[in-house]
Formats: sequence, C-alpha cells, structure tokens
Amino acid sequence: MRAFREFADRLRGLVVPDPEADSVRKGPPLLSRFATPHTFSPDLGMGQALLAVAATLTRIFGAVVLFAVCGSAGAFAWSAVHNGFWRVAVELAMLLLFLAAIAALMIAISAVERRVARNL
Repeated sequence: MRAFREFADRLRGLVVPDPEADSVRKGPPLLSRFATPHTFSPDLGMGQALLAVAATLTRIFGAVVLFAVCGSAGAFAWSAVHNGFWRVAVELAMLLLFLAAIAALMIAISAVERRVARNL
C-alpha cells in the first residue's frame, strides 16, 4: 500500500504542478520548453495563432493538390510516350517542374503570411 501511495504521489507531481515550485523556479515558461516548431510559439496571440494554423493548412492542402495534379500528369505522360528514353526525359522534366512549382507555392504562402502578419 505504501508503494502505491508513493507511486501516486510521484504521478500526481507530474500531472499537477506544485504552485510553490513555479514561484521558485527561474527560467523559461513551461510551454516554451516543449519541442514545438518555431512558428507555433506559446507567446502567440489569437490572431497570430489562427494565421499560423491557416498558413500551415494552406501549405498542406496546396502541396497535396499539386502532388495529385503532377502525379496524374506524370502517369498520363508515362503512358502516352512509348520510347523509353523520352519517357525518362519527360518524367525528369516534370519532376523539375513539380519541384519548382512546390517551391513557388511555399514561397508565395510565406510571403502572404508575412504580409498579413504585419497587419495584425
């Protein structure tokens, strides 16, 4: 029974922080010690947090749509070209076009995010 009580006390100390320890503790706040991406700082306001979430979802959705379009176009090009050399050449060109398009998409989203963040 004593071992269970010690375990419960130790577990309670992890789940419910001691208020006296916060007043004595020096250093960064608790949330800033978690390994989160730098754009999701715990010090963000509501507007900044909504902007960061919207930008992240836009990046994900845009990349998925772009990947689907380029993948479908690549499959169509693969089946339309019958020469092996030209198949590889066309697919490499489409891969480079996809990489350029996704880089442009990410840069554009970041630019819009910075511009909107200045107005918040």
